[in-house]
Amino acid sequence: MRKKVDLALATRIVNHGPVVLVSSLYDERIDVTPVAWNMPVSKKPPMIVLEIGRKHFIYECILKTKDFVVNIPPASMAERIVKCGSVSGRDVNKLDLYDIAVEESKEIKSPSIKDAIAVLECTLLEDKYLLEEYNMVVGEVKHAEAEEGSFDEHWLFSDTVKTIHHLGDKTFCVPENKVIDLRQGS
Repeated sequence: MRKKVDLALATRIVNHGPVVLVSSLYDERIDVTPVAWNMPVSKKPPMIVLEIGRKHFIYECILKTKDFVVNIPPASMAERIVKCGSVSGRDVNKLDLYDIAVEESKEIKSPSIKDAIAVLECTLLEDKYLLEEYNMVVGEVKHAEAEEGSFDEHWLFSDTVKTIHHLGDKTFCVPENKVIDLRQGS
């Protein structure tokens, strides 16, 4: 039997995809912010959407630079993810404060996070309606890469490759090392 879920918590039922760390370079400052509300919206061209609070510094950075990187952090970065979401990049340098190393991206100006197990380099597709009504940032993926042995058409989870998934507030989970592949027939 199911029980009623408060509508204020309803999105948490489907929102347990990987937490990403979004990075952007604006005016010689790099900001890194965790975003749990993210999703793919197109394969051709590859596009993703992030919901980011309008007052967040990363939102301002993305709108001004027109690019950003979606970094998929390993589960081992959980504490740094929470810390990055607890302060504003407008006030502090999160990279120094939380020991986060970055590296140049291949196709865009904004850097990627060195410890990320995968990155999606994106350019902003300005959809005024989605930006103004819902704070949704649409990005076209211009370059994607993943650590050797971690991704081959899908994630290959192992003891060392685990994404982190937000369950709400400051609670997270990680996937088992088990992949169910039903492509070979029954």
